[in-house]
Amino acid sequence: MSLSLLLRGAVRCNAANLVKSARITPLKSYSTLVANVQRKAVVQPLAVAKIAAPVVREISVSAPRMAAAGSSHTLLWTVERIVSAGLLAVIPAAFIAPSQVLDALLAISVVIHTHWGVEAMVVDYMRPSVVGNVLPKVAHIALIIISVATLGGLFYFIQNDVGLANGIKRFWAIKGKDAQKA
Repeated sequence: MSLSLLLRGAVRCNAANLVKSARITPLKSYSTLVANVQRKAVVQPLAVAKIAAPVVREISVSAPRMAAAGSSHTLLWTVERIVSAGLLAVIPAAFIAPSQVLDALLAISVVIHTHWGVEAMVVDYMRPSVVGNVLPKVAHIALIIISVATLGGLFYFIQNDVGLANGIKRFWAIKGKDAQKA
């Protein structure tokens, strides 16, 4: 009789059964925990929504906030690449055949290319979580003002002086004191 009890216990307590029971038990408890958390997640947001006040969205000019507004970044990326590739053609064309149209195209392309580059730096390095909420907005507004002023100054130079490409050519033609003595 004791032998039969021992054999029955040995069948239940062999290594394979111990491994199976060890695998099944934690999985059952884990799945129970996951199911309970999922049930709470469905019910809890409804309770939070009743308590939470309506959210008022602040006006922002930073790129991450504007991204949430649903703008298309792939279109902007494509336009940036077109402008960058266009600069490869506009710069030599403006110097080979200077005209007000090519000078204006050069001025617009260079200013907008520079604006997008500096804007990326402002958005990357002037994060509100690091420097606060005011400084990124001030930096972005200052960038817009500087870009508009630069473009206006270049247009004034193109219209009322020799033009952008000819002005750069004249600047390159200036010889220093050492070059004049030789």
